[in-house]
Amino acid sequence: MIKRIFATMMSLCLLLGLMPTVALAEGESTAPTPEYVAWIGEKGYETLEAAVTAAQSGDTITLGEGRYTLYNKGADAKEKDLTFVGQGVDKTIWGIGATIPDPDKFGTEYNGDYSFDGRDTEKKEIVTFKDMTLHAGSVDYLGFIGIDHTVTEDCVIEGKTFYWGYSSATFKNTIFNCPAGDYALWTYSSPMMTFDTCTFNSSGKTINVYTDFDAGKHDITVNYKDCTVIGSTLEEKKDKAVMNINDSNMGDYKYIINISGTNVVNGVTPDNLNNEYTKEQKDISCSSLFEFNTKYGAGNSGRTVVNVDEVAVWKDGKMVSHVNSDGQRDNAFTVTESKWIPNADETAYTRTVTKVCDYCGYTEETEETGYTVSYALNGGTGSDTVDYSEEIVAADAETTVKAAPSRNGYTFTGWSDGENAYHPGDELTVTGNTTLTAQWSSNSTPEDPVEPTDTPEQPDDPLPPQTGDNSNVSRWMALMLISCGGFAGTLMFKKKKADK
Repeated sequence: MIKRIFATMMSLCLLLGLMPTVALAEGESTAPTPEYVAWIGEKGYETLEAAVTAAQSGDTITLGEGRYTLYNKGADAKEKDLTFVGQGVDKTIWGIGATIPDPDKFGTEYNGDYSFDGRDTEKKEIVTFKDMTLHAGSVDYLGFIGIDHTVTEDCVIEGKTFYWGYSSATFKNTIFNCPAGDYALWTYSSPMMTFDTCTFNSSGKTINVYTDFDAGKHDITVNYKDCTVIGSTLEEKKDKAVMNINDSNMGDYKYIINISGTNVVNGVTPDNLNNEYTKEQKDISCSSLFEFNTKYGAGNSGRTVVNVDEVAVWKDGKMVSHVNSDGQRDNAFTVTESKWIPNADETAYTRTVTKVCDYCGYTEETEETGYTVSYALNGGTGSDTVDYSEEIVAADAETTVKAAPSRNGYTFTGWSDGENAYHPGDELTVTGNTTLTAQWSSNSTPEDPVEPTDTPEQPDDPLPPQTGDNSNVSRWMALMLISCGGFAGTLMFKKKKADK
C-alpha cells in the first residue's frame, strides 16, 4: 500500500514539473499580469480612479501604457491640483467624455466630461496632462467641464474640444490633429487661452475664436506664440485663416489676440484669398493667422484687438497697421510711380509712389525726392548700346555705374565724381546731383631725352667774335695771316709769268 502511494506521488511531481515546459512550448508567457496601472510616487494602484481618489492636492499620478478615462467612474477628483504623466503619446491615451453622446444633454454640454467639475467650490484647481494623447470626438461641446485651470504639455489632442480651464487653458508643445474639415477647438470657456510652440494639422479650419458662454461678461485673451500650422486642403479650395473670429456677441467686452514669435503657416492662404465667400475690404485682415467670419452676421463688430509682436494691427473693426501683414511680408504690392517733377529751384525732383497690396487692397502713397546722375565722357565716344544721357534716381537709392566709353589713343581708367572713383558695374548711392567724369591714360610712349656731352659740338660757320672772347680773336688773326699769305703768293705768281 505504501509503495502504491509513493509511486502515485512521484507521478504527480513529474507531471507538475512538465507543465511549465508545455506552456512555454505553446508560446504563452509566464510573466505575471501587471498589478498596477497608476502610481503616486512609489505606491501603485490597480485603477486610475483609485489613484485619483487617494491623491492629495499637488500630487503627480504616473500612468502606465494603455487607455484611461475618468468619465462616470465616480473618482474623487474635485478640488485637487493634479498632474497626470503618461508613457508617451503613442503609449498612453486619455479619453475625454463619453464614447456615445448623452441624448438628454443634446444641444448643451451633451458630451462633456464632468470628472473634474468643481465649479461650485472656492478651490481654483489646476489639472495638468503630460506625455500622452488626449482623445475626443468630432461633435460639439466636448472637453473637461468645470476645471479652473488646465495645462497640456508634450501631448497630442485628437478631435474637437470646447471646454478647457474656466479661468485659463495653456497648451505647450502640443500637437492638435483637427477633425476633417473642422476646428481643433473653440475658445469657448477660457477667458485666457495660450498656445506656446504648438502644431496644428489642419484640413480647412483650425481655431474658432467664438463663445456663447458668459458672452459679454469678460474679455477673452488668446496668446499665440511660435506655432506651426500645416494645411492639407486642395489648393483650389483654400483654408480659412488660423483663427476665425466672430465677435458679434461680446457686448461691452473684447477679444484680445496677442501673436508673437516665429509662426509658420503652410497651406493656408491670407485672408481674402479664401474663396469661400466675398468680403468687403474693411473686413479683410491681410493675414493667414486671423480673419473675421462675416458670413453669418457681423463677425467684425469692432470688439477685437489684434497685436502682432506688440504692435496693434487691428482695432475698432479695421486695420490700423499693415506692417506685420502677409502682404508686407511677401512684398505683394502693385507699384505705380508718377513722373518726376522738378522743384522750384530745379536742384532736385519729386514724384509720388503708390503701392497697393495684392491681398487686401491696402493703399500707401509716399513722396520721393530724386537727383540727377550725369556722365561726362571727357573726349570719349559712347557705345551704341549704352545710354549715357542724364537720369533721375530716387534719393538714397542705388544705380549701377555704366559701361566704359572709348577714346582713340587712350585707355579708360574709371569714373570720378571729383572725390570717389567708380568702375563700370559698381553701385552708386545717390544723395545729390552727381556727375561722373571719364578718366583716361594716354597710350603713346614719350621720346627718350638726349644725354648732354662734356664738350659741345662747334658749328660749321664761324661766329662773329664776341667782346672779351680771346679764343675768337686768335681765330680771326690766323685767318687774316692765311689770307695775306695767299694774296702774296698770287702776286708773285703773276710777276713771274710777266717776266717770261
